[in-house]
Order: sequence, then C-alpha cells, then structure tokens
Amino acid sequence: MNKNDVRQKLSLILNNSEYIRVSETHPLELYLGKNEKGNPTLRYNGLFQPVKITGNNLLEIKQIKTPDYYSLLFSFNSAENLSLFCNFCEDIITQTENYTGDNGYIEIVNRYNQWKKMFYSSSKLLNENEIIGLLGELLFFKNYAAKKYGTTMGVNGWSGPVPTHKDFSYGDDWFEIKTINSFRNSVFISSLEQLDSENEGHLIVYRLEKMSPSFNGISLNPLVAEIMSELQLDTDRDIFAEKLKQAGYAYSEVYDNYVYNLVSVDNYSVKDDFPRLKAALLPAGVAKVQYEIMLTLIEKFKEKLV
Repeated sequence: MNKNDVRQKLSLILNNSEYIRVSETHPLELYLGKNEKGNPTLRYNGLFQPVKITGNNLLEIKQIKTPDYYSLLFSFNSAENLSLFCNFCEDIITQTENYTGDNGYIEIVNRYNQWKKMFYSSSKLLNENEIIGLLGELLFFKNYAAKKYGTTMGVNGWSGPVPTHKDFSYGDDWFEIKTINSFRNSVFISSLEQLDSENEGHLIVYRLEKMSPSFNGISLNPLVAEIMSELQLDTDRDIFAEKLKQAGYAYSEVYDNYVYNLVSVDNYSVKDDFPRLKAALLPAGVAKVQYEIMLTLIEKFKEKLV
C-alpha cells in the first residue's frame, strides 16, 4: 500500500467514527477512517498493555479500552500536509505486513517513535536558497558522511544549522558544503569561519538544476524521509530531527514543488594557497567578512572525494 492508496481509502470514509480495514490479509487489525472529530485516523485494535505515548499539535494519540480489546488511534489534526500523515500510515502498514510476532502493538509504537519528531509545524517556510542549501547538506550526509564515518558519527558531525561552524567536521577533517544553481559560477562565503582553518579541509559544491514538480528528481520531503528510514538508532533520529528543526525545516507539501536535477558534485581541497580570507591576515578592527569565490579560478584545487 502506498500513500495514494491510503489517501483513496480515507476519501471513502463519509462519517465520523467510521473505519475500514486496510486489508483482510494484513496480520494486524489496522483500520483507516475518521475519529469522532472527523480527522483522518489510523486505528489498531488488539490485545495489548498500553504504554505512555505522547502526540503533539499535529498528531493526536488516544488509547481506548473496549470490552473485548484495546484500540490505539493516531489522528491527524491539520487541514494541510495530509501527505505527511499518509506517508506515516503507509510506513506503519507496509512495515508490519509480514509481521509474525504476538505483539503488534509494540511494533507499531516502535515505528511511531521513529516518526514522532517529523510531526511538528513551522510558521515559516524555507526560501529557495535555503532549500537548495539544505539539500546539498543532506546529500553530502547521505552519500558521503554516513558511509565514511557511520550514521552516528556522521549526524553528530553535522553542524550546518550553526552559521559560525564548518558544515561537517570529524576530528581534523572538515567540509564546507555549497549548493548553487547550475548556471552560477561562484559560491558565496557568508562568514570568515567557513573556510578559515589551520587544517586542510574541503569545499564541496553541488550544482542543481530546477525542474518541474513532475520530474523524478531530488526534493526535500522524500530525501528527509529516506535518510530518516536509514537511521537505525533512536538517538540518531532524534539528533537528525532536531538539526532539521534548527535549519528551519518542517514537513510541508509546498516543498514538493521544488524539484531538482543533480548536475554535478565537485570537491576542492582547501589548503594554504587556496583563495580565501583568514582571520590572522585581516586588518585590525575588521569584525565581519563575506565574499565570493569564482569556481573557474580554483580548478587546480579539484580532487576526488574518496
């Protein structure tokens, strides 16, 4: 079952407190419907001992005792971003469709715990520059940092939301990530700290081309969901979700309109003769520095990122 199937089943529900089973062949009694308020709801009926589960302003959680069983209900309280709830329902349904144990409740609760930090809202959307900037950092984390350093070290080394630090740092290794539109030929260095270091580092430049929403490319919501699903530890997921929050990201269907094709990725070795400004060489009294680097003039610093 995919999120479109979930949305279609929900559309069949006309009355409050009405539910239909997701599948007669599914091993768990899972239902889609509407709660007493008319909000989209995923319901599980079973014999279980309830544990404390907390929701938030987007996702209400109830546990109800009936004469024959308990019910666990996840209800979505927002008129916007229904796709987030449909993705959550799809994940719960598909991840338990081959379940053969005797405690489906705990299986569902554990899966919810992997999702819970995704259900928060933000009053402010990222602008397009912020979107592509975050995309570059997420691509670097997924395709390089998590593979080279492991997911735990990888996510702890991500400090991109803190503007005065390198985007990623691991011991003496550091990486500054810049993401630009494919037609640009320069990168903007917004603070002195981004490239100033006694240790050799790396400037990673992602070039993205904006495409139509129907293009099968890169966009924020699926990339975040993909990374979240690859993080196996709750602590890693919590740290990742918190850093997304610090970066200003909260799930929004608006971001599905921003789809990009990855044109290229270039790694530049930042060492002594790399063109950059350093604090030790600035005139006394200069407190803040911003500048641009022309990519055509740093070709000799290109190297393969192993």
